[in-house]
Amino acid sequence: MSILRYLANAFFLFLGMSILAQCKTDDSFVPSYLEITNIEVDATSIEGNSIQEIIGVQPVHNGQSLGTFPIPCKIPINADGTTKIQFVAFVKNNGNSANWVPYRTLVYLDTQVILTRGKNAAFTPKFTYRSNTEVSWQEDFESGNSTLVPARLNKGDTTSIQSRSFDLNGKFSGNSNVFVTKFGPNDSLKFIDLAIFDKIQSLPNDGREVFMEFDVKSDLIVTLALKRYNSAGSAYVQYMSVNPTKGNWRRIYSNLIYEVQGQPLDTKYEVYFSIDKPEGFSGNREILIDNIRLTYLK
Repeated sequence: MSILRYLANAFFLFLGMSILAQCKTDDSFVPSYLEITNIEVDATSIEGNSIQEIIGVQPVHNGQSLGTFPIPCKIPINADGTTKIQFVAFVKNNGNSANWVPYRTLVYLDTQVILTRGKNAAFTPKFTYRSNTEVSWQEDFESGNSTLVPARLNKGDTTSIQSRSFDLNGKFSGNSNVFVTKFGPNDSLKFIDLAIFDKIQSLPNDGREVFMEFDVKSDLIVTLALKRYNSAGSAYVQYMSVNPTKGNWRRIYSNLIYEVQGQPLDTKYEVYFSIDKPEGFSGNREILIDNIRLTYLK
């Protein structure tokens, strides 16, 4: 064998061993696993209920985000023993599963967990509302009264507050007072508008997030809209539609930042839930709404 061929074979042998060494798994790294199956929210600071649908969390360890994980999840972490972790809560914006956004009205949770390499550690994050949370509208109908009223109601259509079964994907199961709207038996084209009783004032127009959240159960499309009143006049703005919920309760979070940003300081707002019933509709004629909350950070 010539010296050149010998050197070439030796080079390729060394190169192959180097590649294999780089591809080899480091057996010394064994992660700990943080297992989260549930999220809790304490709303006592805003005198609200704990109904929520936080769908994911973003854990931060040693100043680095570990990603965004759907609930339930099992998060691998390169740590052992008592470990400091921060959590950010995420919700679906406008009910869109592909549009997760941080729910910044909640405090970023700063906590410690005890981890063991190679083992699972169960943990339930519990979020609270920020001390500078402003609640512009909150209604769960438990008092038997309502700040949601019919703005347009045709003859034969009705609204009432009734005790109904309630749950969100098996959570918060039980009876709840809910706002029930029902179309009359006439099959002609009809519509119903429900609106907040008093206009809302002083929503921030400087780009801060304004979150509207509520629970809905309907076989019909429910459209949300704002009516703005200011020195320039009034404007009706539709900003989202909720598809039929197929017999289930569904929680909706909607960020109104683009609807209120840049509006005159004297602007007042009415929030509308609007429902159209097509001719010949044969599904459930009831629309159920519960647990309304409108918040922003002062």
